Amino acid sequence: MVQRVVDHALRDGVRPDALRRAARLPQALAEDPGRRIEFDHLIDLWTYLGRTLDDPSLPLRVAQAAALEDLHVLGFAMLTAPSVRDALDTVARHGALLTDSGRWEVTEAGRRVHLRWYRVRPLTLGHRLSNETAVAQGLGGLRRIAGADLTPIEVTFRHPAPPRRAGHGAFFDCPVRFDAPHDGLSFRREILDAVPPSANRTLWEYLCRSAEALSEQLAPRTREDAVRHAIVRELSSADGGIPSLPRVARALGTTERTLRRHLEAEGTSFRRLVDDVRRERAGSLLQRATVSVTEVALQLGFADATAFSHACQRWFGCAPRELRGSARAALGPAPSSAR
Repeated sequence: MVQRVVDHALRDGVRPDALRRAARLPQALAEDPGRRIEFDHLIDLWTYLGRTLDDPSLPLRVAQAAALEDLHVLGFAMLTAPSVRDALDTVARHGALLTDSGRWEVTEAGRRVHLRWYRVRPLTLGHRLSNETAVAQGLGGLRRIAGADLTPIEVTFRHPAPPRRAGHGAFFDCPVRFDAPHDGLSFRREILDAVPPSANRTLWEYLCRSAEALSEQLAPRTREDAVRHAIVRELSSADGGIPSLPRVARALGTTERTLRRHLEAEGTSFRRLVDDVRRERAGSLLQRATVSVTEVALQLGFADATAFSHACQRWFGCAPRELRGSARAALGPAPSSAR
């Protein structure tokens, strides 16, 4: 999926070395298309392309080139589902095989069905472009299994409208509303009963079992790993602030007391894990040229840049800007990035 974005950028004249530097993409991406990419790297890639190409239709062009087969077992399960309803349930249930940065949710209300894309992160340029691609790819997948002429009732995005949006109207072929409460698509409810051309219940059930097995492999192996994942999600949420034990316990379906006891048995504590995750995230975020020190501080739940600077002194023995400078020096001089 990331390679699709890279391919379009290269065709638009962006240099490969500039892409790798901007998003810290591995050079072996094309040779290993199955590897998972850190979400921050994808956002850096979209941010760089949004600023370099200034093309609001780029997310739509990327989505048009995507295919359900790109999703491997998840895509083939959707193609062989007995109905569109089963296909949507499949992607909602096993969407973590594609990404753990967001999720699809299907709701039925009256004579409509809503397919909503949830990603609780700040709506920076990179996030906006990535969300548009996700929604557009959702429609592309549905058109593959429900008919190429499928037209939504409405498409909504949480972010403000881009300066030029003729491409959005042409691609979605329906009203597109920005500054909305959700990212997603709405359809007439009857599409749920449509039968995909490649429907095969036996094969679909087999693929769903395979997807379940793969999902288990991606699941955290220890309670500590599960808590770390939950802390990262809390730091990425729209609410911000320092992750709390009650919220993480609720997210993991347990009690504070039980969670604390499990962590003690594994030789750690919730407070230590929060500090570890914030330190790791700080080191990663400070390498990103697209994010300011103040933005990093706020993303990690600090009240201001001063408090964050004190934490960096404790973690790394230097101020955030010194750490950022040393990281850039290690990467070498920046290449030109214009097309």
